[in-house]
Amino acid sequence: MEEASVAPRIAEQLRLLVEAVTDYAIFLLDREGRVLTWNAGARRIKGYAPEEIIGQHFSTFYTEEDRERGHPDAELEIAERDGRYEEEGWRVRRDGSHFWANIIITAIFDDGGRLTGFGKVTRDLTARRLAEEQLRVRSAELGAVNDELEQFRLLVASIRDYAIFLLDAGGHVRTWNAGAELIKGYSEAEIIGRHFSIFYPPDACAQNHPAHELEIAAREGRFEEEGWRLRKDGSGFWANVVITALRNDHGILIGYAKVTRDLTTRREAEEDLRRTATELERSNAELERFAAAAAHDLAEPLHTIAGLADLIDHRHGASLDPDAAEALGHIRGGAERLRRMLDGLFAYSRASHGEMRRERVEVARALAHVLDSLSARIEERGGRVDHDPAGLGVVMADGRLLEAVLQNVIANALKFTEGEEPRIVVSAARDGDRWRLTVADNGIGIPPEHQERVFALFSRLHPSERYPGTGLGLAMCRRIVERHGCEMGLESAPGEGSRFWFTLPAA
Repeated sequence: MEEASVAPRIAEQLRLLVEAVTDYAIFLLDREGRVLTWNAGARRIKGYAPEEIIGQHFSTFYTEEDRERGHPDAELEIAERDGRYEEEGWRVRRDGSHFWANIIITAIFDDGGRLTGFGKVTRDLTARRLAEEQLRVRSAELGAVNDELEQFRLLVASIRDYAIFLLDAGGHVRTWNAGAELIKGYSEAEIIGRHFSIFYPPDACAQNHPAHELEIAAREGRFEEEGWRLRKDGSGFWANVVITALRNDHGILIGYAKVTRDLTTRREAEEDLRRTATELERSNAELERFAAAAAHDLAEPLHTIAGLADLIDHRHGASLDPDAAEALGHIRGGAERLRRMLDGLFAYSRASHGEMRRERVEVARALAHVLDSLSARIEERGGRVDHDPAGLGVVMADGRLLEAVLQNVIANALKFTEGEEPRIVVSAARDGDRWRLTVADNGIGIPPEHQERVFALFSRLHPSERYPGTGLGLAMCRRIVERHGCEMGLESAPGEGSRFWFTLPAA
């Protein structure tokens, strides 16, 4: 009698307990799968109130894909046959949102073994699944990073042109690649754990330079310089050094990456080039001094020769036989050519060593002066010089020397045009802090292999009988431009004319 009264109380307590559970959806289904009961956990997880869901088929909680393939009924069949069914999968809430669920369906039989329904327990595992998915993604990312790091490590280890290695925060060597061994001479076993100051000359160590480099790298993130370093055998080499500070995710310094490149060969080549340039500059200066001195020393006897030729012609010209008259003509012609050459040398010397004033010069005004002085020659040749005065710019230059450059280049354009009237275009374009001036013509052009020669002293590409000149004009032009700290060059091809260009500082 007492047991009969206790059983209903226990059943009631169990019912109340099930209804109060909120972490699990616990409910009963009839034999066809219709909902019979509904607890607080079911309402929280699935979103339905009891009056909305009781009597509805439990397939309501399944995705459309699962319903179309008959998955809910298949679950009940397995549970009836095996007594129990369990899986994890996507389920649908009242608002249509999906959640990842653990499902347990238990078949319920009466004392006679007849199926009376099912008990269903559902747990929302969405948070766990998301965490697991994030963990899988993170693991995949870490795996990819580890693969990349291993590939990078193998790459660094195989590089032979650069010494690439890591230092700890105190400056001790932690890694060593093939390039480091080749450049510095130490094997990995010899150098790991040693302080990197071992690569520095004694005077640099005495000045605490290695520590200074690490301080700058730690403060600024990076340090770079070129300087002398030491190999294991004590020999020195000129190196480019880059030190990069390494910090963890919290910003704490954990060490340094150091990359060293042996630039000894390049430095030696640069030293050779500097010595050659200095020697060439000295030779050119000596040549210029010699030319100026020779021009000065030759001027007086040249005047004497020319004067005597004029005197002979004046006193005895009428009585000279043809051979003597021809010889006298050669003397006077040679003297005139020598005079022009000496005048050219004097002009070159003044352009190279004379006083140079830097002032604002309107290129259009300088060009107008030049065209005025060349007007007779331009008219004689039937030539034309086109330019846009407003577009020629203003430069910081010696106006007198600028006019000399323009005059020589335009005069050359007039001289070296054959078979048609000379057409010359003077233009300018701003190039940063400089103006680039161009004089283009329709002349005979210059082969590429001879283009640099035209700027050399006394250089001539054609016989003087065909194109008179001293071979000094363009050499003087380039010298003037170089004294302004700028450049001069040309673009040309035979039969296509020439484009002489030079730059000058913008005002």
